[in-house]
Amino acid sequence: MGAKGLATEKRILDAAEKLFLEKGYTAVTMKDICAEANISRGGLYRHYSSTAVVFTAIIEREQSWALASLKCAKDGEISPDKILNVYLEHRMNNIVNSTFGIDNAIAEFAMNTENGKAIAQKRAKDCLAIVEELIRMGNAKKKFNCKDVKATARQICWIIEGMCKHSVIIPITKSDIEVQMKLIKRMLK
Repeated sequence: MGAKGLATEKRILDAAEKLFLEKGYTAVTMKDICAEANISRGGLYRHYSSTAVVFTAIIEREQSWALASLKCAKDGEISPDKILNVYLEHRMNNIVNSTFGIDNAIAEFAMNTENGKAIAQKRAKDCLAIVEELIRMGNAKKKFNCKDVKATARQICWIIEGMCKHSVIIPITKSDIEVQMKLIKRMLK
């Protein structure tokens, strides 16, 4: 695919992600994505055949970014504590800056599509593995002093997912996020 096609796909995914964060998975239609991305139906369908395919591409894009960040940590380009911090800030900011939240949209996707549950489970396992690896690397570089890496990684992932799910019901502020970030950092010391 050429540069123009890649730029169009990025525009579509960016627009769709914004909609999914605002409305959830089931409330977004291909027509909504066309309007938000300012693209014709034919242009959208040339790249993606359904909202499920668009949503899957968004999840894959998120995971490829996370894996690339992990590679940077492994290659020593960026320290693992900085990458983990950026990841946590990104996820937490999505909670404050979205109406519905990515984790809630993924839960809907898992319940409402044929392959959704398997895709959501893979995402959850990959996220957990990445956080675990970053903590291990941080321990090795003396950035963290975490005794139970697996349990701590799971706790961090659950904090983020729980906040996302509750944010639909209970407003979560930047102050709430700062408190949770401090608690997470304390768990890693």
